[in-house]
Parts: sequence; C-alpha cells; structure tokens
Amino acid sequence: MQPFRKSYRSRLYSEAVPAAQDDQAVSEVTETSMPILEALVCETHSAALLTATIASAVNAFKRHDTVRSEDELKPYVPREPALISVLRNGMLETDLDEDTLAIISDFFNDLAPARIALDQYFADANHIGTERASALHLLGLSNLWRRACEDALVAARQLHGYLGRLPSQYTSNSKVLIELLQDAVVGGSPCIEEHGQISIPELPQRRRNARRTICQPCTITHNRMTSKAFVRDVSPGGFGLERVPQLLPKTLVLIELPSGRRFAGVVAWCNGSQAGVRFSRTLLPNDPLLSGG
Repeated sequence: MQPFRKSYRSRLYSEAVPAAQDDQAVSEVTETSMPILEALVCETHSAALLTATIASAVNAFKRHDTVRSEDELKPYVPREPALISVLRNGMLETDLDEDTLAIISDFFNDLAPARIALDQYFADANHIGTERASALHLLGLSNLWRRACEDALVAARQLHGYLGRLPSQYTSNSKVLIELLQDAVVGGSPCIEEHGQISIPELPQRRRNARRTICQPCTITHNRMTSKAFVRDVSPGGFGLERVPQLLPKTLVLIELPSGRRFAGVVAWCNGSQAGVRFSRTLLPNDPLLSGG
C-alpha cells in the first residue's frame, strides 16, 4: 500500500463519484473486498455521526440550557478505531483507491487536535465552571470541530461512490450523515434537541449481523495443523480472517484469540490469504467481542 497523501479540502462540496453497480452475486473481488469496505464504511460513518454530535453541542454553547459538562459530552467523543491504524500500516489489503484512503485518514487525523482542545476545555470547566470555560473555549472548539465535520463530510461523500456494493441502507445512512454534517459545518446543532439535550438521529442501517472490527492475531487449527492468522472482524455468526493458510470451504477449524477464548467453526469461504469462518454456535448479543467490552 502506498503512503497516504493529503486530500484536497476543495472536495468538500463536490459531487460524489458515481455509485458502483449493485451486484448481489458473490465474485472473487467482492468476496475479498466487501468485508474490509463494509468495516471501513461502518467505522467512518460512526465516527462522522459522533463528530456531528460533538460539533452540535459546541455550536450550542452560546445557549444557556444545553449540555456542556464532561460527563455529558465525553461518551460521544469519536476515537480512532483499530482498523484505521491497521490500514495506515499496510497490514490489510483493500481495493479502495489511494485518494479515498488519504481522505479517510485526514478525517481521523483532524480528530486528534479537536479531542485535545475538548480535553483542555473539560479541565478548565472542572476548575472554573462550565459557563466560564465554554465562553473561553467556544471559538477554538467551534473551529476545530467544524473542521472535523468538514473532513467527515469529505470522507462520507468519497465513500458514497462505493456504497453500491453494500446493502442499500448504507446509502440511506450516507445521505442522513451528509445532511447532519452540512448543518454542523455552518454552525447548526442538528444533534441537540429543543431542551438542550443530545439527541442522535436514528440511522436507517441496522444490519442484522453487523460486523465489528477487532484486528487481533490468532491461531487457527485445522486438520491437526496449527498456524498463525489475523482476525479482521467479528459478527454474531463468524470471523473474517486475514493471513490464513490454504483452507478449503467446509473445513472444521478451531480459532484461539490472545485472551485464550476458543471458537469452533467451519470455513465458509476462502480466497487466497482471506477467509470467512462461520461459528458452530452463534454469539450472544451481549458477547464482549460484539460490544467491545
């Protein structure tokens, strides 16, 4: 993977590239690229929604009846998911073009100074009170979080062109996010309700077996042989794997994570160094792997 290069902020209000053809057939290309694409879209959309939420709260600081304490805001601060650092290091293969990866990287890069400024605000608020601290930090926070929204808007529009490969709900998500981000960029508070509390709009996408990126090394045992591999993501029904040995569909496997947890399953598909494993027993909804606990 080539190093990321800086994206051009002029793309902020440009049209999204045409969507790829929506093809339900499972080909070699979609089988290998869709899991990474879907994980990247989910992580970027989630971070963009949280960015719009914090920007909405900061934009509303000029009102006197809105949320502004650390306890109220910190749960909504977006963090960089493991998938982004893994992609930066070239550890996962993807067919997304270099410019798209650079734009997504820019978005997560610009979140860092915005988070630092927010932490500085929290420190002052705990010392001099939220009213004084919000007045003191309003301009700086507003500029940084609106810029983060601009980057999120660029990233959402850039990814929009790939959404034809995914279920249609992702396209609906993208349209909702773009509207929220556009409002926040110009000083609006679309995620703050009339009584000053945070209210995040429901996104249309609620995939039944949504995948969560975990990016962990693992060992995989099959046919009395044990090999090292890499777990890219997990859903209630199975793992997405990278760097696997040659596997055949329907092969029984045992996967062990660094925590010591073991999972029995069967190979659903394999393409080169990538594979999907279907669990013998579906994970419960509150399983720590799915909730991040």
